[in-house]
Amino acid sequence: MDPFVRLDQTSRRREDERGWLEVLYESDAMVLKRSFSRRGVFRGLHVQMAPSAQTKVIRVVSGSIIDVVVDMDDPALELKTAALTPDDGWVRIDARYAHGFYALEDTIFEYVCDGGYDEPSEKAFSIVDRLPALLGVTTVILSEKDMAAPALESARVEQ
Repeated sequence: MDPFVRLDQTSRRREDERGWLEVLYESDAMVLKRSFSRRGVFRGLHVQMAPSAQTKVIRVVSGSIIDVVVDMDDPALELKTAALTPDDGWVRIDARYAHGFYALEDTIFEYVCDGGYDEPSEKAFSIVDRLPALLGVTTVILSEKDMAAPALESARVEQ
């Protein structure tokens, strides 16, 4: 048996006014993605709930972001932020955190998700009303999915 299994080199890319998202590899055990986000784009907050929770390992390849997470086990749903650049290398985000990021400039971002993608387990929450104060920005570009997401506070009702 050949120990070097060649993978399908066909990636799936979705493009829109925000940039693009590309699934580079996907299996039942992991997903590898790369995205390009234009300055002012916010992607998130997204989380996959049990039984399909995913730990994420992320990095900024080029550009800079403000990373945003919220511990879904925290009754206060307090948002935490960190500025990240390529110098920060890989960063691990535990599965209990909903995650998103704001592109401070045109940014290429990569992430590995530990566990396969399970759309029924995915939740999206909106924090668009908090972003200007949280990040000190006025321009926020969102996907239709993120614009339609319920407010983060609705997660308290589900807990």
